[in-house]
Amino acid sequence: MKRFLLGGIRYIVKAPAPETINNLVGIEKILIIRPNFRLGNALISTPVIDAFRERFPSARIDYLATDKTWPLLQQRPVDHFHLLSRTAILRPWQCLTLLRRLRAQRYDLAVQVSGGSTSGFIVTRFIGARYSMGSGKGHQRWYNIEAEGKSSHAYDAIVNLTRPLGVACRNRPLLQLTEQERNQAMTKIQQLVSLHSDHPSDTDFIAIFVGGHQNKRWPLAFWLMLIDAMEACKIRYVVFLGPEEFRLLAPIEQRLMSSLYGSLCPPLPIRHFAAVLGRARLLVTPDSGPMHLAAALDVATISLVRQKKSLAFVPREAYDTILWRPEISTVIDAIRANLDGQNATAPVQSASATNQPTQWVRTPPSAAPLHSSY
Repeated sequence: MKRFLLGGIRYIVKAPAPETINNLVGIEKILIIRPNFRLGNALISTPVIDAFRERFPSARIDYLATDKTWPLLQQRPVDHFHLLSRTAILRPWQCLTLLRRLRAQRYDLAVQVSGGSTSGFIVTRFIGARYSMGSGKGHQRWYNIEAEGKSSHAYDAIVNLTRPLGVACRNRPLLQLTEQERNQAMTKIQQLVSLHSDHPSDTDFIAIFVGGHQNKRWPLAFWLMLIDAMEACKIRYVVFLGPEEFRLLAPIEQRLMSSLYGSLCPPLPIRHFAAVLGRARLLVTPDSGPMHLAAALDVATISLVRQKKSLAFVPREAYDTILWRPEISTVIDAIRANLDGQNATAPVQSASATNQPTQWVRTPPSAAPLHSSY
């Protein structure tokens, strides 16, 4: 269905003429387009904003986001946000109203962040911007300015997209917290760890995120065994539950009732959660939105990978660890190595058979190249 829709659009709207950034004139209004409801996808796009701000410092930069992910984009150099809601998807006339509103802005440049987003492509082609920009796909031209489309990692797709701008681009997500948010987070952490510490100033903890989407999740038994192992090793930790995992709340609460080292954090607004996560020593997590939050906050991660496609999304800095379908003992060993500062390896660039990062404890399958479709 998606292929036929895109084919129909290409039949109706002629292919744009090729251009280069240096040949564009009169770029005063830019729209960055990423209307996705997944937190991770929104975070991955954040470095694009700063790159365009550096290249066009005096331009007005607007951003098409969703009402769910918009809080993660606050504090970025954006002049105005347009928001898409899930209710609008169910009410097509609201989408048409949004398109008319965007056309009325008469943007000079429309930037499609993800080449795999049908809704983003529709907006890019129908808002009447003078120029368009996005990642190339196949042999047909989709935008005036086309960046390299293939990459082995989602973070690299963003770097590739911004390369025609001729400016530096951060190779992982970015989130900026306010001082008030940081202070609020410290208060919350002190409340959580004070249950297991006689020293209020001792707020070090390991964050454990029990969540994920569809087949990226780990079963309840895995998390209960990890909690037991953390207790046995006397490591302080805080458990966070994803919105799709509240069915696991009762058994995890019950297991933590007798805990000497662990706490369960109640649900928090997304930016409050991010600020608390930013204080963690490291995050143990499946492929998830909080995994990208940690990357945005430069918090070390231990990514628990179950699916091949996750290899193209996990953080890969020197302080990050990637575990392929690990046993509990392997996770504990990785936590201890991180606490002891023993996992300082070279950043992971790919997971091919010829370039295995030292963080792997089992040989994973190779990650297939992305086509900017994260």
